Parts: sequence; C-alpha cells; structure tokens
Amino acid sequence: MSTTHSEEEPSKVLATFGRRTFIASLAVGLGAGLALVPITVYQGFAIAALFGALCAWALAARRAKFLERENKALEERLSSQEKKLQDRTTYQALVERANVGFYRSSPAGRLLIVNAGLARILGFESAEQMKSELSDLGRLHMDSKRVKELKTLIATDGFARDFVSQVRRRDGSLIWIADNVHAIKDEKGQVLFYEGTVEDVTARKTSEEAVLRILRESREAARTKAAFLASMSHELKTPLNSVIGFADIMCQQMFGPIENEKYRSYLVDIHENGKLLLHKINDILDLTRAEGHLMDLQDDAVRVGEALNVAKNTLTEGKPLAVSIEVTASPDLPLLRADAKRVHQILVHILSNAIKFTKPGGKIDLKARIDGDGGMIIVISDTGIGMKPELVKQAMQPFRQLDARLERSFEGMGLGLPLANALLRLHGGHLTIESSLSEGTKVGLKFPADRTILAPKASAA
Repeated sequence: MSTTHSEEEPSKVLATFGRRTFIASLAVGLGAGLALVPITVYQGFAIAALFGALCAWALAARRAKFLERENKALEERLSSQEKKLQDRTTYQALVERANVGFYRSSPAGRLLIVNAGLARILGFESAEQMKSELSDLGRLHMDSKRVKELKTLIATDGFARDFVSQVRRRDGSLIWIADNVHAIKDEKGQVLFYEGTVEDVTARKTSEEAVLRILRESREAARTKAAFLASMSHELKTPLNSVIGFADIMCQQMFGPIENEKYRSYLVDIHENGKLLLHKINDILDLTRAEGHLMDLQDDAVRVGEALNVAKNTLTEGKPLAVSIEVTASPDLPLLRADAKRVHQILVHILSNAIKFTKPGGKIDLKARIDGDGGMIIVISDTGIGMKPELVKQAMQPFRQLDARLERSFEGMGLGLPLANALLRLHGGHLTIESSLSEGTKVGLKFPADRTILAPKASAA
C-alpha cells in the first residue's frame, strides 16, 4: 500500500483535529472559569475561542506546508517526464534513430559529427568507433576519380545531389551509396564545413544494373540473330533463286516442249511455291533486321494515294476479286517523307490480312488523312471475321497464329502484323488495332507530324 496521501486526506484529518482542539480549548476555558472566581464565564469562553483560533492557525500553516511539499514533488516528477519526452523528440534523437547516414566534416575532410545510421551503413559498431578509426570518408571510395568528381561538383555548385559511388565497408564488403552534400559557408564565402546524408542504394543499383544487363543482352542477341540470318540469306536465297529461275525456264519451255501435262503443272507449282518461300524468307530477314535496329531507311517523298492503289493492285491484279476494295485519299493530301519500299511492305501486309479474313462479298476501305497534330493517318478497315479484343495483343507477336486448330482455315506464318508494326516503328509511328468478333477489323497506321511534307504556301501578289 502506498504511504502517500492524496490532497483530500490530509485536509480531512486536519479539519477533524481542529474541531477537537477547539472543543478541548472550550472545556479548558470553562474549567478555568469555575476554578478561578475572578474570571467570568464569558471570559472563559473568550479565552477558549482565542486558544482555538491559535490552534486552527497553526494547523492551517502546517497544512499549507504539507501541500507545498506535495506540489513540489509532483512538479519534479512532471519535469522529469517532460525532460525525458523532450530528449526523445529532439532533432538529435531523430537523426540518431534514422536509417540514413548524417555527417558533418571539416574543409580538410575530418569527420566532426557522425550519426549511428552512417556507422551502421559503413559497418561500424558505433559513431564513436567510426570517428576514431576513420578520418576521411573519401578513403572508403573505390574509385578515386569519383572522389575528384564529387569535390569538383561541390566546389562548382556548392552541393551534390544523389551522387552514386561504390565504397568499401569496414569488413571489406562493397556497397553502393548515394551522397547528398552541401558546403556551408560564412558571410565571406569561405567553407566552414560540409554536411550531408548518405543512403545505401546497393539494392537499387543492383536492380538497375540487372535491367541494363538484360537490355544489353537482349539487344546483343537481336543483333547476333539478325547478323546470323543476314549472313545466311545468301546461303538460303542463292539455291532458291536457282530453283525459281530454272523452273521459270522450264515453264516457258524455252529449250523444247514438255510433252507430259502433269510435269508442266508440277513445274508451275515449283515456281509458285519457290517464290512464296523466297517471300517468307525475306519477311523473316526484314523482321529480324528491323527488331535488331540493323535496317536503314531510304527516305523519299511518297504520294500516299498512289501507294494505296499500288498495294491494292499488287494483291488483286490478275486474280478474281471476291471482295470490294475502295481507296479514299484526297489529291491535295500532303506528301509523306518515308521509305517507299517499306511503306509498300506495310500496306501489302495489312491489306493482305484484310483480304484473307474477309469473306466473299465483303468490303475493305483504305483511307488516308491528316490528323489534328499534322501526322499522317492511314486506316484499313474490313468487314471480315474480326477477332476478340483480348487476342489483339497476341496478333502482334511474331509466328503466332490466332487460328491454332490442326487444320487451319487460313495459311500464313503470322508475320504480317508484327513486320508492319516493326517497319512503322522505324518511321517513328505506331500501329493500332480495333476489332470485334464477326464485326470486322480496323487497323490504323499513324506517322508522326515531322514526316508530313506540307506544300509551301503561295506568296501574296
């Protein structure tokens, strides 16, 4: 049980004691009045009242002193708690608990102030140990050139932000840190000291390096693949050209007639399939070179309306037309600065897909216009079978067939859209697809505004 009384308890005790003292004084006064004849009853009451008043004053003074001691003890406890709370909420305490390193160093590089966070980052047990064992942070840096760069940067700008460098910890392990340093100067511009923060960015640096390494390896793999296929193109195309050439000679019966009709039909198949195979090999090579950034564009002034009609004629000339194809392009349409050969490839591949996936009696529209920002837009839309929106992304991947059944309804290697997209990206453009199952497909080709060649304005007379 506590021996400390509350403020109410001593008040009750003192009040009770005062009442008892007053009654006792009154009794004493009455006794004296009876014992001493000269003192009257009224005088006895007066003496008793005076004595009681003196006792009450003494007790009140004692109570006041008691309360003063209680208040002083309470103030001391509150002051102690407040001091502890202040110690825990000061900036110094915040700095000491931080996971980021804080430091202050002299112009010569000697460490003046170091927090526990910096000591932990660099592998020291305490800030005191770090200050005693390490005189200069620059000694930890692995690359002396980076130290010189940091000093030059601070001398020039007065600060350095997120300066990343590699340092060696006390145990010999290597980490990456980011420095944020400021030079604190006096009114004359002389450096008083340097202060800054240090953050361990090893995880971030490792992640960045891993991403960069993957990108480098991916690009190198693409270049290697493109270089390999380009070197193999001669080995693949030379014998194939021979097959196509000799088959063409035999089909024309240049050195004599071929009696057997089946042989003539076989030669036609050899010739046609040889050209088809050569076309596919060229597509594979072009896609690989475009994705490996090994293809150079030969820019020219392209008339878009003519390019659309040429692509249409390439695919329909000499063949029965089962669908209607309409080209809409204004004669006043600006020229397009682009590689004419590659634009033709793009249009042929997109239009070929539209023809292939549109049923007889359907319609295909080819339209060209200038966008609000000045870019050239070509839209090829059809009323074909279309596809589910979730399959659009898959259609943009090379060698992916959307019709994956054993007996496919439509032939092809799935290179049309990916190759067109890759060639369009080389021009700085982008390809969009809008499609719904059984409702057709709309493919948009957007060339940037800097590839639009506007006609010069006529000068005023």
